[in-house]
Amino acid sequence: MTALTLQPVACPLCLHADCRTLFSGTDVRCRLPGRFDVVQCQHCGHRYLSPQPSAECLAACYPTGYAPHQSSPESAPSESHHSGTLAANRRPWFLRWLPLEYVPGLRQLYYWLTDDRTQPIPQPAATPLQPALSALELGCAGGSWLLKLQALGWSVCGVELCAGPADAARKAGLKVITGTLESARLPAQSFDLVAAWMVLEHTPNPLQTLNEIRDVLKPGGQLLFSVPNASSLEARLFGSSWYSLDLPRHLQHFDPQTILRILRDTGYEQIRIDHHRTLIGAWGSLGVLLSRVFPGSRLATWLQKYPEQPRLILQLLSAPVAIMLAWSGQGPGLTISARRPATNQVCSPLSAAASGSEGTAGV
Repeated sequence: MTALTLQPVACPLCLHADCRTLFSGTDVRCRLPGRFDVVQCQHCGHRYLSPQPSAECLAACYPTGYAPHQSSPESAPSESHHSGTLAANRRPWFLRWLPLEYVPGLRQLYYWLTDDRTQPIPQPAATPLQPALSALELGCAGGSWLLKLQALGWSVCGVELCAGPADAARKAGLKVITGTLESARLPAQSFDLVAAWMVLEHTPNPLQTLNEIRDVLKPGGQLLFSVPNASSLEARLFGSSWYSLDLPRHLQHFDPQTILRILRDTGYEQIRIDHHRTLIGAWGSLGVLLSRVFPGSRLATWLQKYPEQPRLILQLLSAPVAIMLAWSGQGPGLTISARRPATNQVCSPLSAAASGSEGTAGV
């Protein structure tokens, strides 16, 4: 396997080059050769990868089989894994035993425990005279989230860097552009919603990406995205073994304060941050750590693969701890909602359905 071409970079947020190395790590998911340094800017405190893969070899960091690209519509995790309001339309597995169906509050408890807040499905305030709202997903992979949105009446479109997942999404009937948001050259002010699930950390210039997203949003339009939380207890506990480091694909490592700052700097308002209520990544991190202490361990291998195929029973058992971590602002990931300012006093249907105010929320 050919080694990646790496080049030192300045902080992408403040452009200062003065940084210190926090730790070095390897590619534990795809086994790309080399060691990769996570550094911290001495001026603004942002953590990022430097040296980084050059623009020419960035796509080579995503070989065939990269797990997040395997979420085709046919193989996508159920709604009980990826949270969203569609989960409420499914009959829980435990209600197959009829006596349990009559236990008051059991169904609601199940949905509350399995709502990890990772990929919410927005509910537009639709009216008979309102045309379908338009949504764009960046890094849409196989398009499973877009299909859920489409089922609710949204007009959807996706952008995906890698050709394989983009082709899978198109075979499912979705309109998907292969490339980046910049290369897609989408019309300005053309979307009511832009979503980017675990995408911003992959971008070499997150400020430019946020500006490009703002440009394609309609006035009052909503941005929904998620990133790993580099200041979480899980990240601090596992260090270079943290599963969500995903070196060398994750070029940026955000914390809530940095997210708030860059969203304000790029002109967004009504910012809300929710912490993820899940420990799925912690099992993977434990596997990475064990593999370094006990090379070849079957348990370590199983744990490293666990985030790709999580078990519902473990999710339910670990949910109380995950919820407490989220309440205390220590969730392993962040889901963020923000809006492009409206140019007038008339709110779009999506704006009218908004909830939450600027700031952070534990759950």
